[in-house]
Amino acid sequence: MITEIPKQQLRKAFIETLTALAEKDDRVILIIGDVGFSFLEDFIKRFPNQFLNAGIAEQNMMGMAAGLCIAGWKPYVYTMSNFILIRPLEQVRNDIDFAGANVKLFGVKGGAAYKFLGHSHNLLEGEERAILRHSLPNTKAHFCQTEAEVADMMRFEYHQHNGPAYFSI
Repeated sequence: MITEIPKQQLRKAFIETLTALAEKDDRVILIIGDVGFSFLEDFIKRFPNQFLNAGIAEQNMMGMAAGLCIAGWKPYVYTMSNFILIRPLEQVRNDIDFAGANVKLFGVKGGAAYKFLGHSHNLLEGEERAILRHSLPNTKAHFCQTEAEVADMMRFEYHQHNGPAYFSI
């Protein structure tokens, strides 16, 4: 029986790996949708010029990421998966996926903590994979199960893949 690793550990691997990348490359920029404040504070403090909180404006956040990419930045967008794959789908599809923009998207599952918020904060089982497969054909999808996979795939994306990617963490 495989035990599912707590999502907090995957998110920890995400921020640790992103921090290592940002230390070496001042073009790495973290854009969030007003989430993650239980573990992003150190990154924000260390890299104030490499951080943007787009707030609850998902379409604008994706447009910002695409524009920053065109300007030479390396955007890493972090928010709840439904606020990457549903609400701003048109911008993700047109400005990031179809354009081949080197934007890395990190979708956080709401899980039990967000169930009470209903459909707006939760994806149905399989919905995430279906959207990626059918609507975002140029976006590499990573469904990491371990901390090592998160770190390895983030390094792969940084060093070897110049294009859109989505991580489910």
